[in-house]
Amino acid sequence: MAQIAKISDQVQLKCCGKKFYDFFKNKMDHLPRVFPQYFESYKLVEGNSLTHGSVSFWKYDFGFGSSIEVKMKVLVDEPNKTIIYECLEGDLFKDFDIFNVKIKVNDGGNNGNSSVNWCLEYVKANENVDPPNNYLQFGLKLCKNVDAFLGNN
Repeated sequence: MAQIAKISDQVQLKCCGKKFYDFFKNKMDHLPRVFPQYFESYKLVEGNSLTHGSVSFWKYDFGFGSSIEVKMKVLVDEPNKTIIYECLEGDLFKDFDIFNVKIKVNDGGNNGNSSVNWCLEYVKANENVDPPNNYLQFGLKLCKNVDAFLGNN
């Protein structure tokens, strides 16, 4: 079995880390309404809300030329302020055997020391597949957009 590769980067937050974490933990289903230019649709397929163990189906367009569909499971590690989106099926599996998005929030309170680490864990389907740097860059852009949105609302 191939080894899991990781790429990550960190974004400094202007809003409080707790507010940012709460958005991704409790309100991620608002993304299609808040950022319709990226998220086309969302549907909960298992569970009552976006909570630990729930499964949802997303359709999005990050500007890669076509829409991408993915079914993913949400895993929440509350004590460490970490959320993992485990991709179960969808378009990503054309290039990857495993693809997970891990968001870890470091809460510095309201003093401007909060940050979020966006990490992609993946296994390429074959050696000709490029690392998912475009997804990482989009994740960082999304974090900045959510941070700005939370700062204004």
